[in-house]
Amino acid sequence: MAYKKYFTLSYDDGVHADKQMIEIINAYGLKCTFNLNSGLMPEEDTSSWYVCKKHIPEVYKGYEIATHGYKHLWYNKVSADEVDEDIARDIEELSKFTGSTTFGHAFPYGAWTDDTIKVLNKYGIKYARTVRSTHTFDLPTDPILIDPTCHHADSQVFNLIEDFKNAEPTDRDMLFYLWGHSYEFRRDEEFNSWKHLEKICKAISGRNDIVYCTNMEFINRK
Repeated sequence: MAYKKYFTLSYDDGVHADKQMIEIINAYGLKCTFNLNSGLMPEEDTSSWYVCKKHIPEVYKGYEIATHGYKHLWYNKVSADEVDEDIARDIEELSKFTGSTTFGHAFPYGAWTDDTIKVLNKYGIKYARTVRSTHTFDLPTDPILIDPTCHHADSQVFNLIEDFKNAEPTDRDMLFYLWGHSYEFRRDEEFNSWKHLEKICKAISGRNDIVYCTNMEFINRK
């Protein structure tokens, strides 16, 4: 069996900055999963921050859409029933606009409890992402609690990219999982700018030995 290296992106909230991010990652042939809070996204184009629901198919065409909770609640601070409703409503709303059921999730604020995991299993969620950086390329031991390699603003991100490019998956698959929020690139800081995103894309893209995939494509890999 030939083992492979996988690279995936996971970006949260469903904001207008996603549009510029998509233009950039498209130019480099990368793939991303966008985790949306449908309860915060307006029905019509009335928000200067969030993409409106009716534009979801157009904005995110070709990308995986995953749930991030209907209202982006702190799941460790609300009841199990509130978590259930938040996840169920997000799945229902996103399904209306994408035409398919979502099977991925990113924990709002990176928070969860045992009840949260039960709810995700109840609705058939196949994977969920935390915000705990591993700084490794190890495969997740539990797909319902995937710890990413790092956030895009991590000071080690380019060292990790070089390590990943030089690594050989001799006895297992390897995963570089990068996450963040596209609005952070608007801050025009060293590690939070559109130039920083371009630099990441240029550094990781164009490799024949890396599989560029959405989160679910990685989960469903053979």
